[in-house]
Amino acid sequence: MVHFRIEMTTAEFRPVAEILNPHAPNFSELHYHVRIDAMTPEEKLHWLSDQILKEEHRLLREPYNMAQIRPEAKIMFLTGGPKSDVTEARDFDGNLIHTRHLDHPRPMFAEIPEALSSISHWFDMMIQSKENNTLPPSPVAALSEVSDVVYNVSHLLTLDEYFWEEYNTYLQRIAGSLGYSLDQLLTIAVYKYNFRLGQGKSQKNIGIENDLISKVLAKVGPDGKPLYPTPTETQFQKTFHTLAEVQTLLNTRLEQLRQEHEWKKHPVSG
Repeated sequence: MVHFRIEMTTAEFRPVAEILNPHAPNFSELHYHVRIDAMTPEEKLHWLSDQILKEEHRLLREPYNMAQIRPEAKIMFLTGGPKSDVTEARDFDGNLIHTRHLDHPRPMFAEIPEALSSISHWFDMMIQSKENNTLPPSPVAALSEVSDVVYNVSHLLTLDEYFWEEYNTYLQRIAGSLGYSLDQLLTIAVYKYNFRLGQGKSQKNIGIENDLISKVLAKVGPDGKPLYPTPTETQFQKTFHTLAEVQTLLNTRLEQLRQEHEWKKHPVSG
């Protein structure tokens, strides 16, 4: 099996003032290590699965002298682990997987449950908009949560390469459920995480991230038609079901990895 890998240059930085949120505190401009709209789908996937994974490690784990995250930990980030709480979840060696709340852990949903909840909330808002004859709700919050799933699944392409084809299929199916190409879905995730981690520091700001996604969704082609169609109720329903299916498959893979870990610790004597 041949997996596409490409080295991206990080020498060029480009300020992009037009996607600025002027109301963001202590925020003046964004600098891009890569020109996102010029990247191929393969380059976007490599950036998410390899380069930003390394940057995440540098920013969120190296300060605690922690090793690179293990594949089971990434799966638990997506599904929640035994307690459905990522701040309590531990990898197979007993290490906590979450670093933002090491000192003060608090209950926190994993990425797929968060995305499911956000899509469910979008449907609640859609019902209200129909009852009140108001504009339909924005898909941005739900798509932002889905992009978190994309971000973490993409890391598994590197961390658990033996299962590369399966993880790639999950990404393809999530994109298709929304009516997007994989490239469109990856683009949303790259914009979000270029801000959060690609600026050379960890800076989570939901307002700015949602503003970035809104501006991506507002892009139009030469013919004036949207490049990113708004997902329909049918598509969001399909995405909800697809994410639930992916969660089941990931938990199955987690148990496979757990068994492999146990067998390595306790090999059969000859």
